[in-house]
Amino acid sequence: MLNKGTKSEEDRRIESIVQKLSSIGFVPEDKKLIGDLDEELKKVGLSYESMLVMANGELAPHLLRFHFSWEYMEQFGDVLVKWSSQEPLLKAKAKAVYQFIQDESKAFSFAIMTKISSL
Repeated sequence: MLNKGTKSEEDRRIESIVQKLSSIGFVPEDKKLIGDLDEELKKVGLSYESMLVMANGELAPHLLRFHFSWEYMEQFGDVLVKWSSQEPLLKAKAKAVYQFIQDESKAFSFAIMTKISSL
C-alpha cells in the first residue's frame, strides 16, 4: 500500500501523463506524433502499437496495475474517445475502460453509463 505522500506523488505523475496525452492532437500518420505518444505511454508500460494490438479488456487492468485511480482511468478513456475519430480501434478500447470502471469501482455512475451508451 502506498503511503499518503507517495500516493500524492503517484497521482501527480499519472495526472501529468493523462494531461499530456489529452493535449496531443492525434494524427496516426504523423511519425513524430506517434513518437511523442510512445514517450508518454512508455511511462505506463505501453506504446501506441502495443495499445492497438492489446485486447480491449486488457487495457483497463493494465492501467490499474500502474495505479490509475478510477478518475484518471476515465480521463484516459476520454482521451481514447477523442482519438477514436482518427483511429476507430480506440473506440472499443475506451468503451472497455468505461465498462471496467463501472463494473469494478462498486459505484454506479450515470456519467460513465452515458459515455458507454454513446459509443
